[in-house]
Amino acid sequence: MQHLVSAIESSVLAGGLFAWTSMMDLCITQTPVEYPYNGPYLRISPKSDGTLEFRYVDTWDDRKQWHRIVPEDKAFERLQRFVADLHWLTLRDT
Repeated sequence: MQHLVSAIESSVLAGGLFAWTSMMDLCITQTPVEYPYNGPYLRISPKSDGTLEFRYVDTWDDRKQWHRIVPEDKAFERLQRFVADLHWLTLRDT
């Protein structure tokens, strides 16, 4: 997770995404939010095998949520694709 956070901090994503932590998870939104927040967000969670789970929490039904599990070294690339697919930012500079 540390590598992912470092990559985000040194990229254009740092200026356009808003994040908080929840236990071991990194939660990311497109816009600033206030607590309590019940809207959609991306949750990135470390798994015991060293991979990271990406889960877009946009419904309370886990079965309907978009999710991917990726190796840590592919996490930043997966985040960039997620952000581009949802049009959260224009990523021509990444």
